[in-house]
Amino acid sequence: MFTRRNWLKTMGLGAGGAALFGPLLTRFAHAQPVAQPRFLFVVEGNCFEPITMLGDPARAALDGSMANPLDGARWWYTRYAHDASLTIAGGLETAPALAGLGELAQRAAVLYGLSSKITGGGHSAQHGVLASARTTAGRAGGQTIDAWLAAQPAVRQQAPFDALRLGANDDPAKPLDFRTCAYAAGQSAPMLLQPEKAYQALFGSVAGGAAAAGFERRGAQLDFAAGDVRATLAAFGGNSAERAKLEAYLASLEALQARRRRLVEIGPQLEGARPDEIVDANTALGRFAQQLELAAAALIGGLTHVAVVGCGTGGDFGMRYPEVINGVGRHDLHHTSGAVPAHLAAIHSVTRMQVDAIAAAARRLAAAPDIGGGSVLDHTVIVYIGDNGEQHHSTASEFPVLIIGGEGLGLRTGNRTIVFPGLRSAGHRQVSNLWNTMGHLAGAQLDRFGREGPTRVAPGPLGELIG
Repeated sequence: MFTRRNWLKTMGLGAGGAALFGPLLTRFAHAQPVAQPRFLFVVEGNCFEPITMLGDPARAALDGSMANPLDGARWWYTRYAHDASLTIAGGLETAPALAGLGELAQRAAVLYGLSSKITGGGHSAQHGVLASARTTAGRAGGQTIDAWLAAQPAVRQQAPFDALRLGANDDPAKPLDFRTCAYAAGQSAPMLLQPEKAYQALFGSVAGGAAAAGFERRGAQLDFAAGDVRATLAAFGGNSAERAKLEAYLASLEALQARRRRLVEIGPQLEGARPDEIVDANTALGRFAQQLELAAAALIGGLTHVAVVGCGTGGDFGMRYPEVINGVGRHDLHHTSGAVPAHLAAIHSVTRMQVDAIAAAARRLAAAPDIGGGSVLDHTVIVYIGDNGEQHHSTASEFPVLIIGGEGLGLRTGNRTIVFPGLRSAGHRQVSNLWNTMGHLAGAQLDRFGREGPTRVAPGPLGELIG
């Protein structure tokens, strides 16, 4: 039997959508979906090193532009001597972590030289990398790019969820993380860390077994709760603050009901995109790959047009990787990597495995036809970036970036490495300019995203990426 108390107890994490995927719109229209921009942000906690993305042609170009060759350098942001961006064609597949791209190298680009000093760097900038703002004492300094994009009508369209935020960390029992994404300054957006729960919330309407049962149970709970609030309001006289609270509560419940109806409406589309039922993997990297699979399926199925997948983000920099090395966590791997070659190799192997998982998701998007023609990957930009910068104790002076897809939106990748000038150059550019570029691809002006203020070098998108 349902009671208000039982409903409040069971609707927390089990609601799937309410707490996990963002603020709600009140109604979903029934217009036919059209091809439009999609975004997938993949964030690695505590850096991936620039050397892992450096192909042979790019290394040769950098060696020719610097006073001394790179040799064994793992990062080199202090050594840039050019004042205009360098664009190097080809060779991404020769980079240590990018061999798994294969044919996707022709649809990819690597960026160097972008700073985000406003974030602070360190072990983790938490929300900072996606917000181009400083997180202080766990409080986000601004809205993250996923939240901004998800709020744009041209991006959201008829998607049931504003944005999908998934992650993986070392603790399989931890359900949520609040340290990577933010709706606004001081308002964190939760990231779901358990793939099985995410699968149930996203595909329960078309799945069988426990996922389907959970979808039906949550629907009954929503109906009960909405009826309970309506009955209370009917007996509630006057115009008081308490009545206003109840009315706002009912509006939220009705929005959840509308989203549920929308999920039922797009059932055939979801069925075509639905992955096999997911049971949480027993390692963080395994769960990361599962979350990427779910994100790709959600984008294909039209559940959302904006997704974030994190791995050890928000300060979980003690991650362990038993597939790569036993007994040593990421923090200690970094601290010993200068003296222990096996530990350095392990760090770089993790990056390679992450890129392989991203490539698998990209191939799934490339294989899915889009409604407006071409593939879903044609209209999806995948951005892979670290959450703190170029090294373990980062100065936030350089955030290497891998970008895949998005040609149908006007993005230019084409197996290129683009090296922006260093910090002391007037030609220097910042991560906020990359987020400006995402806004441009979504058809909106986003010239001054973030909170860099007087430290902003130049507003606007990165022209090197726009076709």
